[in-house]
Amino acid sequence: MLWLTWRQHRTQLLVTLGFLAAVGGVLLVSGRIALDAANGLLTSYCYGGGVPCRERDEGLEDLYQKIYPLVVMLPFVPLLAGVFWGAPLLAKEYERNTHQLAWTQSVSRGHWLGVKFGVLAGCAALAGLASGQMFGSWLEIFPGRAGTLTETSYFGAVGIAPAAWWLFAFTLGTAAGALVRKTVPAIAITVAVFVAASIALLLLRPHYAEPVRTIGADPSADGALIVQVGRVAPDGRELRFTDDVPGCPRGQGTNACAEAAGYRDFTVYQPAGRFWRFQWTEAGILLAATAILGGVAVRGTVRRRR
Repeated sequence: MLWLTWRQHRTQLLVTLGFLAAVGGVLLVSGRIALDAANGLLTSYCYGGGVPCRERDEGLEDLYQKIYPLVVMLPFVPLLAGVFWGAPLLAKEYERNTHQLAWTQSVSRGHWLGVKFGVLAGCAALAGLASGQMFGSWLEIFPGRAGTLTETSYFGAVGIAPAAWWLFAFTLGTAAGALVRKTVPAIAITVAVFVAASIALLLLRPHYAEPVRTIGADPSADGALIVQVGRVAPDGRELRFTDDVPGCPRGQGTNACAEAAGYRDFTVYQPAGRFWRFQWTEAGILLAATAILGGVAVRGTVRRRR
């Protein structure tokens, strides 16, 4: 079964490996340039002549922004496992009617599914861990970018969360293929549900734990996930920054006027120190969803008569 799994899915595995290698190459080259700039070996990106970029973060920020379009795509890379590994796993067998032959041999359909699903799921988890480590190492070059909750756009692409996202995407595609038995519809369902899950967790993430609330300037809010900001009126009412402050003109000078009138700024946020706690929380949510989808795939395969 292991040899059969490799023969049938080696193209998808090798293409995905090639894609990850290409992304890794881009990160490696840009990271090398950033390190040279940070150490003062490459001054073209640094302001102030030969001053290393670690003393003038604007230069590294420019480098970071050049690669940012690729960065925001990384959370959707796990779709490769769902679209190219999971969705065709069962759907193609049903479309070609090869399941009638494969499941009537000496190997039971449960064993057949267990080996195939187990091998590919393991590869998906390893690919997620590798991509998360690769991207995390790249982020550490840039000040304030690693281990932060501020950049929610790539939170799911760094740390341990990518392994859970890859596994979730693969299992989602497998379950979709088991239910609809057609590859193209299974792919469409996989993409739609994955995107919906990404949006749902993006909205849920600020509520993984009780946020911290402070009034006035708070250095701990650096690198934090900001949940809410506003002003507290002298009578205790909460206002948004966009709300009018009685007696204060809009625009320049509003903040100074509001402070003079007794209004104080407040911030509700999730501290950056909760990064790994949130990583494990998100991974736990995804693994729970993966277990449910895995049950759907097994039920749709092992217990289905046709």
